[in-house]
Amino acid sequence: MSSVLRVLYVEDDPALRGILTAILGSRQDLDIVVTAGSPAVALAEAETTEFDVALLDLSLGEDNLSGIELGIALREQRPGIGVVILSQYQVPTFLTRFAENQRQGWSYILKRADLHPNYLSDVLHSTARGLNVVDPLMVKGQVSDQQSAVSQLSTRQRDIMALAAEGLDAPTIAKRLDLTHGVVRQELSRAYQVLVPDPPEGADLRTLAVLRYVRETREYGQR
Repeated sequence: MSSVLRVLYVEDDPALRGILTAILGSRQDLDIVVTAGSPAVALAEAETTEFDVALLDLSLGEDNLSGIELGIALREQRPGIGVVILSQYQVPTFLTRFAENQRQGWSYILKRADLHPNYLSDVLHSTARGLNVVDPLMVKGQVSDQQSAVSQLSTRQRDIMALAAEGLDAPTIAKRLDLTHGVVRQELSRAYQVLVPDPPEGADLRTLAVLRYVRETREYGQR
């Protein structure tokens, strides 16, 4: 796979499709090779177009395949691709629809006003590498605050912790999210207090916080 990620994007809302295509298409690390408004068009284009990851709206019309069904069909054509479902609806158990050996390279993130293009790009790249990303916001409301520290983080803190879990340092996270280094360090410190409220003496707070973040999001996504 080249450093420039080839993306197939399917969204039945033409306005949103145009906006997101323009935003993602302006990035040097992404190449939007296919944009489609329906599963039929996407499947036809996929027969002759090479791509690395599919970004699919969940709801593509009552008479059409869902994004998940389309992702399955695309994988039958292109077994190695990643599939990212982007939706306003929460489907926290979507990974349980697949056998464990078929879950690799599936991700699910929510449409929201503060969804940052850099974060979406990172999700696309991670999914294309075979990783799973489940939007941490789906944790809230499904597990109690006592069980989930992630649900107590702010949206910005969740975005920062998601990148920290990918192994990125604070300066790189700041660049990805268009924040200052100082803001990232401050938000990391606040996130650590939530994720590791009683750290053992001499403990590496970053490591413990990342481990808890990954454990909670992974356990929730695999229910």
